[in-house]
Amino acid sequence: MRRLSFTVAILSGLAVSPAMAQFPPPGVYTCSPIEGPVLGTLSLLVAGDYSWQPVSGTPGQGQVASSGTDVDALTGPLADAHWHGSFATQAGATRFTFATDQGVTVCAIPA
Repeated sequence: MRRLSFTVAILSGLAVSPAMAQFPPPGVYTCSPIEGPVLGTLSLLVAGDYSWQPVSGTPGQGQVASSGTDVDALTGPLADAHWHGSFATQAGATRFTFATDQGVTVCAIPA
């Protein structure tokens, strides 16, 4: 009986523990406002490193952090523009939605 109680306690703890962190899949994503022209290309590498190539302006590099599906730019040009958002993967396609200083920006791998 004692062993059963211990097992139930462990399983209960697992049921309420936070979800394991996910990291967005690496890739080259095209970014644009919800309605508007392409702003640039976000190349996301493993471990949160990124490269930003804007259509106009200066390219740069930096680091993003993720917790669950939330993504925040920590350094570089995206951090300077306060990119905070999330990602979702459906049917193998990942899409980011960021709130930025310039408004909502969506990034996805072109079809």
